[in-house]
Amino acid sequence: MNSMTSVAEPQPNSPMRPPQLVNLQGFARKLLQNRSWLIIFILLDILVIYSIATQPEVQKVWVYVVPGLAATIRITVISFVLAVIIGLFVAFGRISKNIIIYNISTLYVELFRGLPLLVIILIFNFVLTPALVNVVVGASDNGNNPNIPFLDDLIQRLVGIPEDQISTTVLRTRDIDPEVRIVLAFAVTYGAFMSEVFRAGIESIGRGQVEAGRSLGMNYLQVMYHIILPQAIRNVLPALANNFVFLLKDTSLASAVAVPEISYLTRQYSSNNFRYPEGLLVLAFLYANLTIVLSLGTVYLEERLHKDRANTR
Repeated sequence: MNSMTSVAEPQPNSPMRPPQLVNLQGFARKLLQNRSWLIIFILLDILVIYSIATQPEVQKVWVYVVPGLAATIRITVISFVLAVIIGLFVAFGRISKNIIIYNISTLYVELFRGLPLLVIILIFNFVLTPALVNVVVGASDNGNNPNIPFLDDLIQRLVGIPEDQISTTVLRTRDIDPEVRIVLAFAVTYGAFMSEVFRAGIESIGRGQVEAGRSLGMNYLQVMYHIILPQAIRNVLPALANNFVFLLKDTSLASAVAVPEISYLTRQYSSNNFRYPEGLLVLAFLYANLTIVLSLGTVYLEERLHKDRANTR
């Protein structure tokens, strides 16, 4: 006896549910499950914004501090770009088979990872910068005959001395802006951390891919440029993004050398007007929004990378 399977057909009078472009219920459920803290943070943001709009004292702090946001972002971006360049070169030194290059790179990494960032900032500002001027100009920076005229003219151009004054003046310590010193301190310090990130990314690529590239006639640099680095950088993107967030928060240390970023302006206003609660409220609001937005971007980047890896398998 043959068994037949009946298939249920939709009734002609049954209502058809319209297709949904966005599953609002699923989105809301996921938001509540995984991002409940974000809702609380947004509510706190609204309260702070309301305080800035309605309370004159908080509004005065806001007007005084916000211009320093440009310096904070500028220091972060420039330092990060320089740190990535330094870290990439040092990473090659860390994996080099040349014992001299390896040991110099390792000494640099261990030294700058071991010193507190504030100590490095003070050294760059009060020790290395005057020492550089003394080497270029001489023991006294008031003379008109520098020891190294070419380097004296070059540094003056780099720090923004007018062209018509370069031939008649010499480099002085105060000509090198504290923001330049702080950028170099951040770049060199974070370059040590970036080098370990890049080294781990390069070593995560299988040795077989290097051998395959060499078998195709590529030299070492070509293998690194065309095969290893694209994969390594892709693997370490979340770590690089996290270091960018850490660097943004560490820019608050620039206030130690009077760089006019948001932390320094907050401390200046609060100490002059004895308004520490209002000043620190605005400062925390700015840093929290900057870092949380960047952290969310990092999480999104990690999720996209995980999905891409899953799709390629």
